[in-house]
Amino acid sequence: MIITNLPKLNFKGRIIDSHVHCGKWTNDTFSTNDVMQFLDKKYNNGQDTIDRVVISNLDCVLRAENDSPYKDEIQGNLVLLKECQNNDRLLPLVVCQPGWGSADNVEFLIKSYPDLIKGLKFHPACLNLAANDFRYIPYMEVAQKYNLPCLFHSEVMTDADGNYIDNGVSDPKLIYETARHFPTVPVILGHLGLGGSYANEVAIDTLINSIENNDAKLYADLAWVDWDDPSKPHVVEVLNRLLNTSKGDKTERLLFGTDAPLGAFGEKALLQDGAYEKNIQEIKRAISDNFPDDANRIMGKVFYGNSKQLFSGNLNKTV
Repeated sequence: MIITNLPKLNFKGRIIDSHVHCGKWTNDTFSTNDVMQFLDKKYNNGQDTIDRVVISNLDCVLRAENDSPYKDEIQGNLVLLKECQNNDRLLPLVVCQPGWGSADNVEFLIKSYPDLIKGLKFHPACLNLAANDFRYIPYMEVAQKYNLPCLFHSEVMTDADGNYIDNGVSDPKLIYETARHFPTVPVILGHLGLGGSYANEVAIDTLINSIENNDAKLYADLAWVDWDDPSKPHVVEVLNRLLNTSKGDKTERLLFGTDAPLGAFGEKALLQDGAYEKNIQEIKRAISDNFPDDANRIMGKVFYGNSKQLFSGNLNKTV
């Protein structure tokens, strides 16, 4: 059910979605025009608008029948980069393929589009390559060289009884291991550890540990977090813990993201039952209910300011 009685807040509703895709995924193919349907729509009676999206091409993530990526680092990323040249509302990430590609490919793309590329994207699960593997290192060196954030798909594997499996290749703790080698590189735990409540707890603990230990620059996004629970308990928990670290307020480490247009957010990017709008509303409600004296500031950071700051970097073309 869509919430309609949100309190009146000063938050202006300019939103950056930090986790969006185009390209081929299973039986669907999403174009950048499909993605623009999300940006062109006004949400919550015109209160919220999607200003920009951080986008990557699933063509470089999906594995083909021979188990190699559907499109390689050059071919797949160039498709998106050329489209983003003419649309400054699309902020592209270059999808990296350690084990298949080369960090030299990524550096070539960055040099070819120096004002356009906003970060790097890794999907250990689709690569079937543990996130702490040495083959990520050359790519992370490129990210460090060009001051680019890195978005990792994070996921905690459990068995049929919900018990933790240590060797999940996208485990947040493995991502943390790699991030510790590059403490100045922002590394985002996509999905805050996909896989349900226990997975979210693992990711939250990992994020907070990195802050308390001051040994990595971890962030997290909210794609699919607490999807079935309108009270958003893990959104509330991570914000509460970020507000109260021993290093002070670290709420700049949390980003709004959706994984659109995958799953419930759209079938071929056509909105289903207001799922995208509902997600925004419920997160806003959870923040306003649990942090009433600080809600506007927190929402402004999570929905817009944190991504604006993170994906601007030292590039000439800023958000």
